[in-house]
Amino acid sequence: MSTKNKEIYSVDRKTGEIRNECLHHNNRKRFKADTPFDNSIVPYLIMAFCAIVDGVVFYSLFSRISYDSPMMLGVQIAGFLFGFDIVPIFIGIQYKRLQQGITKDKFVLIMALVVCGLAFAMNIALRIMTIDLISPSTGSTTTSYIGTVTQETTESGIDATAIALTIFGMGIPVVTSLGSCLISFITYNPLKIKKQRTAEMMEDTRDEVRRFDAILDDYDAEPDFAENLEAEDEARYQEMQMMHKAQVIGYCDYVRERLKEQLGNPTSNNVLSESVCETILARLDKELGLLNTQATADTQASADPAVDASAEKATRYTTMIRANKATA
Repeated sequence: MSTKNKEIYSVDRKTGEIRNECLHHNNRKRFKADTPFDNSIVPYLIMAFCAIVDGVVFYSLFSRISYDSPMMLGVQIAGFLFGFDIVPIFIGIQYKRLQQGITKDKFVLIMALVVCGLAFAMNIALRIMTIDLISPSTGSTTTSYIGTVTQETTESGIDATAIALTIFGMGIPVVTSLGSCLISFITYNPLKIKKQRTAEMMEDTRDEVRRFDAILDDYDAEPDFAENLEAEDEARYQEMQMMHKAQVIGYCDYVRERLKEQLGNPTSNNVLSESVCETILARLDKELGLLNTQATADTQASADPAVDASAEKATRYTTMIRANKATA
């Protein structure tokens, strides 16, 4: 159901069609998530949390061994995040597709496993090689006659804290990668998605069939629907044509009467001579005769006893034409 329209049915303003707003409501209930992990947002939040944890762990490593370049540091962290977070998510999705028979391409899955294994090996090697950087340094303070002097002495011994931090740095990315892979494998269900889309397509098809059946029922209820519609359109066309002809005849009559008045009461400012006025009057009489004859013929041809309203309007316009003719 639409969030803006809570009604069951709505009317389309363009086509005037009544639409069902609850068409896919039952399907959404049917495929509703049973657990929070089946929701669309929860797995992404967990994967984002795993990526943040890995980013902090990798930052603590590369901030000690890389150069003082923020760009280089960002590229190193992004590369490890790709191998420890993005690739495991793809592995879980691809393995689920293989298990459900959607695809049979195992090469991509093998290459993803190789990339993930290389990332694990590189992390382990870097952690072992930089274990001495994690060991704490010791300092001693001596007092002389001049003043107090602090001497820093660095010991190369590896204590338990350095070993624990190294194991933590090697194990946490593995745990987060396995968690992301497992979550993507559990939450991604291509067969369920395909089934839901097929059910929605079937609902849309049923709605289209219902619409076509309603149109066919309308035609069956009125067999002469198309003929009546064409007759109504033709009657309206003839009605407008007669109305325009009546208006033209009225304008011509008005001009004819003004010319007669001009001839009956000539003035010194008259720009039209008597001969010119008589020529114009003869032309108007001829045109009015043709218009009246054509209007009368169209009125008789367009008379339809099945449409009462059209016949009444045709009679009205015929009366107008006859009145103009009598005036002329």
